[in-house]
Amino acid sequence: MPCILYDIDDPDALKKGDDLVKRYGDWSADYLIPQVFLEYDNGEFRHVFTGYSEDVELTRRGINNLIASPILKRNRS
Repeated sequence: MPCILYDIDDPDALKKGDDLVKRYGDWSADYLIPQVFLEYDNGEFRHVFTGYSEDVELTRRGINNLIASPILKRNRS
């Protein structure tokens, strides 16, 4: 399963990331990152995670929980 990261310091990547968040994610003018999406073979996108503004460690735990979650295990097979 490929992982695409959008570098917010690259204007082209920033536009792609903005478009993805506007369409499927938790959009606001100063939206939180990271945001994680799954793209399925049928073209469907699903937003599965938004980082936490309160604490980097809380975001890290959230990402670790997502990685260990059944939703990703289902999508690995």
